[in-house]
Amino acid sequence: MKNFLTQSDIEKEILTLGEEQPWNHNISLENGIETSPDQQDSHGKNLVKWARIKPVLDLLNLQGQRVLDIGCNEGFFSIKIAEMASYVMGGDIDKLRIRKAKFVQSIIKSKNLDFDVMDIYSSKFKKLDPFDLCICMGFLHRIPDPFTAVTAIASKTDTVLFEWKSLKHGLHDEAYAYFSQKGVDESDYYGTEYWLLSYSALESILKRQGFGYFYRIDDPRQRRSILVASKVDGDIFKLPDQVLHRGRIRALLSHTKRYLKTVLRILNGQLNS
Repeated sequence: MKNFLTQSDIEKEILTLGEEQPWNHNISLENGIETSPDQQDSHGKNLVKWARIKPVLDLLNLQGQRVLDIGCNEGFFSIKIAEMASYVMGGDIDKLRIRKAKFVQSIIKSKNLDFDVMDIYSSKFKKLDPFDLCICMGFLHRIPDPFTAVTAIASKTDTVLFEWKSLKHGLHDEAYAYFSQKGVDESDYYGTEYWLLSYSALESILKRQGFGYFYRIDDPRQRRSILVASKVDGDIFKLPDQVLHRGRIRALLSHTKRYLKTVLRILNGQLNS
């Protein structure tokens, strides 16, 4: 790639990369160019997520810290956090995502940021130096074995920020794990959905890895939950959790709806057999 790219060059490369694999993150580049200028109203979109986690990162005070962004996708969160921390490494198992992240980095020229293809189960990952913080954005529900993944992550840091599509029925304080009924995403294999965990299910896994301090952020209107977990105490864990409860009536309706759907599936299966 040329050392100097014109606006036309950048736009063409964004289009080419998007044809190989649709852009997931909307990242603003120079002269108003955006990688994916679509609506940002879904709870899974990067700008919506950033608005939720930025206050949490401010509380954690990342100045002078090394941060590992696991499952970094196209690098939006790594780029934003690099403005707050001393060093950020973004890793993703998807080579095309990393290719796009490196392209974006070549435009913004951040000097305290690296991207690399990363398998958290590999010897390469095991050789990484420890980090002050790991962030896992939209990662937890994309892995078939969350226990093994969390164990690997715990070997690299004392503090983790998880944002994930959590289990939204049942009680927060019960350790539920629900296997997604969605099939394998053939167009985006690493985007396939597996386990949806409740807060307590994730915390139970983390406790076995030495984590004992937790800070929850949840809103029933969001489909995504946030959890900060650490092996050491800190100011953030002295704050009350930011959890809005659905209330007993809404919880009952949620349970009833899921129960009726299950009954209908069973009946339809019997009728079709």
